Amino acid sequence: MSLEREDQILLDKAQVSFPVASRPYAVLAELAGISEDEALTRIRRLRGQGMIRRLGGVFDSRRLGYFSTLCAAKVPADKISPLAGLLEQQPGVTHNYLRTHAYNMWFTLMASTQSKAESLLADIREQSGIREIFSLPALRVFKIYVQFQFRQDAPAAIPAPPLPEQALRPMQRTPERIALIRQLQEDLPDGLTPYALLAERLGSQENDVLRLVADLLREGVIRRFGAVLRHQQAGFTANVMGVWQVPEAQVEKTGLLMRDFPEVSHCYQRPTLPDWPFNLFTMIHGRTPEDCAQVMNKIALATGIRDHDALTSVAELKKTSMKYFMAEEA
Repeated sequence: MSLEREDQILLDKAQVSFPVASRPYAVLAELAGISEDEALTRIRRLRGQGMIRRLGGVFDSRRLGYFSTLCAAKVPADKISPLAGLLEQQPGVTHNYLRTHAYNMWFTLMASTQSKAESLLADIREQSGIREIFSLPALRVFKIYVQFQFRQDAPAAIPAPPLPEQALRPMQRTPERIALIRQLQEDLPDGLTPYALLAERLGSQENDVLRLVADLLREGVIRRFGAVLRHQQAGFTANVMGVWQVPEAQVEKTGLLMRDFPEVSHCYQRPTLPDWPFNLFTMIHGRTPEDCAQVMNKIALATGIRDHDALTSVAELKKTSMKYFMAEEA
C-alpha cells in the first residue's frame, strides 16, 4: 500500500505515542502540517483499510499480575491443523506461528496465574496428543518495542530502558483502573475528542480519564499507547525469530547490544532445552527476507555470537490481543 508523506508522519507518531490530550488529532496535525480534521480523516481511513489493526493500549502483562510464556512445540505434519484449531479456541493464546525448525509451532500463552497457564498447557498436551510442547518463559526482558518506521529520514524512536525486576510488582488495582483497562484494550473511540467519548462510556470525566491513562503510562503498566499495525499491509512482510546461544556471563551485555537495533522488536532471555541450546531470542522485521538476513549478520558481527539460527515464519496461524480482567476473572 502506497502511503503519502502525511500518512507516514502520522503513523510514525501514532505507533509510538498517540497523544494523551483532549484533542489528540490537533497534536498529530501540527506534526504533519495538516488540519485537525484531515488528521482524523487520514487515521480513520487507515483504520478502515485495516493497516491500523487497533488504536489503544499495549500492556505489560506482568504489571497487570498475569503470567505469560512462549511455547515451543514439535508437531507432526498431520497434527498441525488440529493443534492450530485447538489453540484458536484458547483465549489465552494470542499469537501462533509455524516456523522453519524441528520446533515448528511457536505460540504465546497467557493466564491470570502461572498455575493456570501450566494447567492450560497440560490440557493442550492432553487434547492434542502432542507431548513435546515446552514452556519457555522470559527470564529477562531486554526489549519489547514494536515500531515500523515509514520515513527513512526520521530517527527511530528510542524505547525506555526495561524496568528493573523489583519494579515489576503488580499495579494497584482499583475499580476505575480495571474499567479503564478493559476499554483501552479495545479500540479508542473514533472522534476528535476520543477521551471525552471514552469518559462517557465509563460514566467519568475526560480529565479523570486523561490522568489515569498518563498514570498507567508513567508506571509502565501501559508499555505503549497508540496504533497497532498489521505489518504485512504496512509493507513489512518479512520476519524471523533470531535465536542465539550466548554464554551466561555475556547475556546482559549481548542483550543490551541487540536491543539497540531498530529492526529488533523483542529481545528476551529464555530457558534452554536439551536439544535447544539457544537462550537469547530476537524478533526481527524487514520489508524482505534479505533485510532480515542482513540484520542477523549485523547482530552477529556486533556481538561476536557465532552460534545462532534464524527461524522464518511459514504461516501466521493466530494473532490477537489479550483480553485482561474478563468478567470471570474479576
